[in-house]
Amino acid sequence: MDRLIGLSFLAGGGMLGIYYCTWILVLPFVDKENILQMFFPPKVFAVAFPLAIGVIGLLVIGLFTSVTMSQRKGVNVSKKS
Repeated sequence: MDRLIGLSFLAGGGMLGIYYCTWILVLPFVDKENILQMFFPPKVFAVAFPLAIGVIGLLVIGLFTSVTMSQRKGVNVSKKS
């Protein structure tokens, strides 16, 4: 089961990577009237999406680290008492 979940994450990440690379690297060279343009959001979001995901990811990592450190500090204090 874990292997299936891992493969699905890997396939999803690969598909997302191909979609993003197509959006960033291929679409600027395609005409505006081409039907391929309707499958992708405006180019402004090409920077906004990864930036928002990065900021949210860093916030989650910082929150996790601070919660973990505060819990460990409480455990160490109770052991010394």
